[in-house]
Amino acid sequence: MSPSTTSLASAAARLSEHFHSLGKATTADEQDLILASRRMMRLLAAPLLAQMGLTRDTKAPVALLDSACGTGVFTQEAQGVLAREVLEESSFVCADSAVGLVELVRKRAAAEGWVNVEARVADAMDTGLPADSFSHVAMTLGLHLIPSPDAVLADVRRMLKPGGVFGATTFPTSNAQLFWFPDMRSAFESLPFEAPLPAEMPMQLHDSGRWFDAAWIAGHLAAQGFRDVAVAVTPGRYRVEGADEFMRCFGGMLPWLMGAWWSEETRRAHPLDEVRGLVRRHLEERHGGQGWEVTWEVISVTGVVDKPS
Repeated sequence: MSPSTTSLASAAARLSEHFHSLGKATTADEQDLILASRRMMRLLAAPLLAQMGLTRDTKAPVALLDSACGTGVFTQEAQGVLAREVLEESSFVCADSAVGLVELVRKRAAAEGWVNVEARVADAMDTGLPADSFSHVAMTLGLHLIPSPDAVLADVRRMLKPGGVFGATTFPTSNAQLFWFPDMRSAFESLPFEAPLPAEMPMQLHDSGRWFDAAWIAGHLAAQGFRDVAVAVTPGRYRVEGADEFMRCFGGMLPWLMGAWWSEETRRAHPLDEVRGLVRRHLEERHGGQGWEVTWEVISVTGVVDKPS
């Protein structure tokens, strides 16, 4: 299977399988997910918190849904920024369709002392959660991947209280040549066998809208009934301390990349553990055993829901 013949639908199906496998593996894998959440992924969520009005100055309690929550990065950051007295009067629901990730969030909430956090399995396109029940709904890095984003928006409008705030992040087109991709592409090119990847990493895995285009996103949310829509594109950077940390933060993408763009024959001939070792060795050589900066841009968008009283 070559990059030219890999459809977005196939890549999306592989990514869904990948996400649903997370949290079901070893303790070491869980620790890698948590490390990435605490160190690097938190920087991708930070612009959205402030844009949604969740800061150290927040005084009123919140009822927050972290939808398609993954490892709970947004809740992690909200728990860190809101005052203790606000947390004690607030409620947080972390929801994801991947059972393993929900279990991981439950473990994190208990181990890390998160306040008033419930984790539950739910599909972001149809959560089944009560209407008019949340003051805030956040979705980080989901709308460009979930196959029916407008179904997500409809369910968000249903769940938000009048005046409630929705916030989301996606990746702009510029990220197709940023983030983990340049190092991973260089590593794949160094492998002693054919290891195809697309020339640019797709920033959207469905054909519903243009979630990589900040202007389009702003217009679309307004058309979907959100007011006071605000959109920003924020650059970010993170210094990985070496090849080992890069693999802990981003090596989890290898099963998806291999599944989506490699032939079954290549995957059988070169299993994941072999590829991990080769990629790590290349990165050690590429960066001289030193750390380096990974850069990105992230789109954050917010909007308010009005409902008849």
